[in-house]
Amino acid sequence: MTLRDLLNSGIRQAQLGYLSDAIALFDQVIQQDSTCAKAFYNRGCAYRDQERRELAIDDFSQTLRLDDQFINAYINRGSLYRELGLYTESLADLNQAIRLQPDSLKAFGNRGRVHLDLEDYGQAIADFTHVLDHNPRFPKLYLWRGLAHLKQGALSALAEHRWTAYRQAIADISRALERKPHWAEGYNYRAVAYFQLGNYYQATLDLNRAITEQADLAEAYINRGMLRHELGDYAGAIEDYTTVLDLDPSLQEQTYNQTLVGMALASPDHGLDDDTPLHLRFRLADLYTHRGILRAQVDDTEGALADFSLALRFNNACDRIYAHRGRVLNHLGQHADALGDFERALVIQPRALTFCDRGFALYHLGELELAIEDFDQALQLNPYLAEAYVGRGRASLALGQDADGAMLDFRRALDLTWETSQRRSRLP
Repeated sequence: MTLRDLLNSGIRQAQLGYLSDAIALFDQVIQQDSTCAKAFYNRGCAYRDQERRELAIDDFSQTLRLDDQFINAYINRGSLYRELGLYTESLADLNQAIRLQPDSLKAFGNRGRVHLDLEDYGQAIADFTHVLDHNPRFPKLYLWRGLAHLKQGALSALAEHRWTAYRQAIADISRALERKPHWAEGYNYRAVAYFQLGNYYQATLDLNRAITEQADLAEAYINRGMLRHELGDYAGAIEDYTTVLDLDPSLQEQTYNQTLVGMALASPDHGLDDDTPLHLRFRLADLYTHRGILRAQVDDTEGALADFSLALRFNNACDRIYAHRGRVLNHLGQHADALGDFERALVIQPRALTFCDRGFALYHLGELELAIEDFDQALQLNPYLAEAYVGRGRASLALGQDADGAMLDFRRALDLTWETSQRRSRLP
């Protein structure tokens, strides 16, 4: 066989999926002609399809040393650099491909994906739009552009801009689903956008559809669990969170940097603010924390403590997790253990609610003067914390001091509770 025959035979074998056979044929070509750029390029493609990324990059690099105008070698190497997290190198390759061939839609699409990973959502949208304006038949690009709109909305400071971004996300993802109606990932991301717009009914439909299409899609269970949490279905939320961990037990052994894309509700300690965007990244420690909060709310205190302890394995620098565990321990009467958790939390981040909680632990341990100091500190940080007024009033009465001051504290707590209930009753 001639070198051309060997090369073409290797290409055909690769197209049929016989990658090892194809690589063997490309090896023969390279052994006979080490300057054949096409042989290195095609072997690189075969290595890429085998997910042997480093070998593929080496071959694409050799291709470019032999022929620095080989556009697809830049694109493919740039795509592999992105998969390895080498974004600077990836952008350099894709920019070079576009300089050499300004009408390369493949280069623009891949560059948009890099910008999406880099959270440069405006540029990602621009690149995806360039491709779709010329060829609107790529459902994956509609999904990626929708995801860029979705994340852009989460970062927007103004509610008006957020709503616009979420509607654009829904429009793009819907176009993707028109072309791929069984795409679980698309339903999952569209549900996030509907959730952010407050359309819980459509979000529920999309999440159920995502799980129907792909029963092991962990992200959809996380999102549905958080939606159920928001709707007050605590048992359902716990079930979905548990399913995530059952789907992939190895998640329990991974580090805190393991991330799952999902919609995270605002922290329970966080005030309702229409201009505060909800987060879109959901970490494993947060999953255990949320499940622990839910278990505490349904009086599964043993399960709650186990979840908070697991959460701390993945993120032992989060004051809120210590505080949550401390509150459950306080509820169980284990005030000394609770005190230890509150002290750890306050070392990490001094918060009004944590000072208040530690104050109650000290109160139950008979350390009344120290308890009052904590309630005072809590009120310095947040003068609207009703629980701190109640605690200070109770501690003052227990000490037999300042009954009038204690009554003022109780009255202030009642006023704050009334004001809060009135504000909530006016929420749409």
